[in-house]
Amino acid sequence: MNTKDDWKTTARVTNPERRAFWERVFGKDQVPIVSFVPQAAKLPGFDEPQLVYMLDLKAISEEQRGRLVEAIAEKFEIAADVVNDTLDEHGVPILMSDVSVSSTDRALVMGMIL
Repeated sequence: MNTKDDWKTTARVTNPERRAFWERVFGKDQVPIVSFVPQAAKLPGFDEPQLVYMLDLKAISEEQRGRLVEAIAEKFEIAADVVNDTLDEHGVPILMSDVSVSSTDRALVMGMIL
């Protein structure tokens, strides 16, 4: 399980354009994700549902959340307070095709094996 101090399950952003966005928020190309099992999500700009990983909002600091809100608001031209109010309800999807994932969470990995 990820914590604010230790991200065990992460996605490394490999898409250069999207990597720049995440580096702006987190200062690196690696982000915490809830699970390394992707899920389907309907996203703006795509006709078909996309496989995504969900950003682990519980594992980021208030400062990181503030930068995330600011970056999303700017990118999608939405008021920052609206973005902040809807993050917990809707989450933040990360396209599976843009990342590689890893986990050092032994309990999670063992649960997948058993």
